[in-house]
Amino acid sequence: MTVPSDNPTIGSSAFGLYRAEWLNHAIFQLFAKPNYYPELETPRPCVLVGGRGTGKTTVLRCLSYDGKFELEGSHQSNVPQWPYYGFYHRINTNRVTAFRGEELQEKQWTRAFAHYVNLLLCGQIFDFLSWYYDLFPEAQRLSEEACRDIGASLFLKDCRSQTDLARGTDRARKQFESFLNNVDPDHMPPMSVQGQPIDELCSSLLKLAPFHSKSFFFVIDEFENLLEYQQAIFNTLIKHCGSSYTFKVGVRELGWRRRSTLNENEQLISPADYERIDIAQRLEGENFVRFAADVCNLRARHARDFPTDIDISRLLPNLSLDEEAELLGIADHLPRLRAAARDGGIDPKEVSDLSPLEFFFADYWATTSNISLRSTLNDRITRPAAWNDRYNNYKTSILFLIRSGKAGVRKYYCGWRTYTILANGNIRYLLELIGQALLLHQRDDMPIGHPISPDVQTKAAQYVGRKNLSELEGLSVHGAQLTKLLLSLGRIFEVLAQHPQRHAPEINQFHLPDDKSLGRAEPLLAAAVMHLALVRSVSNKRSMQTDMELKSYDYSIHPIYAPFFTFSHRSKRKMKLSSQQLLALVDEPKIAIGQILRQYDQREDTALPEQLQLFESFYK
Repeated sequence: MTVPSDNPTIGSSAFGLYRAEWLNHAIFQLFAKPNYYPELETPRPCVLVGGRGTGKTTVLRCLSYDGKFELEGSHQSNVPQWPYYGFYHRINTNRVTAFRGEELQEKQWTRAFAHYVNLLLCGQIFDFLSWYYDLFPEAQRLSEEACRDIGASLFLKDCRSQTDLARGTDRARKQFESFLNNVDPDHMPPMSVQGQPIDELCSSLLKLAPFHSKSFFFVIDEFENLLEYQQAIFNTLIKHCGSSYTFKVGVRELGWRRRSTLNENEQLISPADYERIDIAQRLEGENFVRFAADVCNLRARHARDFPTDIDISRLLPNLSLDEEAELLGIADHLPRLRAAARDGGIDPKEVSDLSPLEFFFADYWATTSNISLRSTLNDRITRPAAWNDRYNNYKTSILFLIRSGKAGVRKYYCGWRTYTILANGNIRYLLELIGQALLLHQRDDMPIGHPISPDVQTKAAQYVGRKNLSELEGLSVHGAQLTKLLLSLGRIFEVLAQHPQRHAPEINQFHLPDDKSLGRAEPLLAAAVMHLALVRSVSNKRSMQTDMELKSYDYSIHPIYAPFFTFSHRSKRKMKLSSQQLLALVDEPKIAIGQILRQYDQREDTALPEQLQLFESFYK
């Protein structure tokens, strides 16, 4: 039995439409509230921090009045009972970058942009009022006197009604945008005082019966697109927004580049001035697993071709380490292992209780430690606790050895939990993974609802990693550098994974001891974190007083790339790199990769895995 789709754009593409911009109104049908959503609905400024694909746009659009209306089933009778009305605005790079140039000094650009923001945000309110009064035409409106006062604050003439104000504001904004293309510093138009028209309009509306005791939210998305002086303008509005309205801001990590207001000595500090909501922290671990299951199952239920009782997690079966070792072909090693035991005078009964993977590890440990297999097995018997700790530390790492140097899959990336770790709190990445796995599953003529094989899940994960790597170059001015950095780091971690001898298992992170003076590496790292090439985590304690920048971080390649490069997706052990080495991985990758690997007695000229052969010219 299947559920008919309410929206033909969803159908079997339920996991292919992973960007909020592609979903249109389906975004509200497919919305699952994250655990932090109630905090955004409080009447205080909030800053929602998260990378591309973490769901910021979806959440912020659902805070808007039209989003809330859709979420509640378009029930008109509910609207007057709402405690708040949100006005969503996405920062448009084309618009904001027009407010710079040699024609004006920065102070003049600041005044011009502040006036433009007044027009823009007041226009958002008038759009809402038009929508509201279409629903409730008899509701009380602004008086003629209030309209004149608000119009005067925006330098609008003859505004006797809300309709006059709305039309005048819209026309003034368009005229001002046209003026920007023909800026004449000697003939600047009259401009309003920053925030004054917004204060005037909101305080007047709150006196009307429909809006008594309500809150107004300005919902600002993609805050990182603002220039630094423009961020200071919004910071000032946030700092001094008062009781008439508040701000809900969405920004990428490190995208909020300036924390001061227009007064350089005045900083925005959490929690005194706003509530910081870090998506990665709020949706960590089990929180993300639960939220992701809600999102994915909701999408599946809206699709035409999924069973009604579908549970996405069951479509992605996991493998135990022993099962994975079997699929990787550990049985091919057993004749050699038994021969080694026999040559060492070990009775077959002594190894009969060993799983093939543990037998493989015992042989590996004996070889790398330069001791006999007999001594290793004796150690297992006489010191079982120490042996179990050692085996647990290495048993994931040695999976990479089973097919080392061979074509095909060298490590499986499968299972619902593994997919959520690869996504690392990023719902878009998870939808990409599932969507690609379903596509490959269907190409194999397998029915929807049938578990997806580990092989298909792994190929899907490799594809998504490669796709996102290829897209990095176009994401920012640092795109080409980020691609080179990932290719270099990915190769280092891949070689270390394939050759775990003489170093700690599962090295897939790095830290910079001199990160207080990063120099040219600092903007590269910032861009890498902002565009999700790298993930950073705090390596020392945060100050409890403010959320100012932290002193030291550990970095890792985003887990979504682990299947493509073939190294462990789990956050484990780290290496030490200098900022000079980091830059060399971009500027002189072949030399830098070789030098870093030699620190671990490894050689860079080992064979490239099949998927990395696409980049052979980069490595060779």
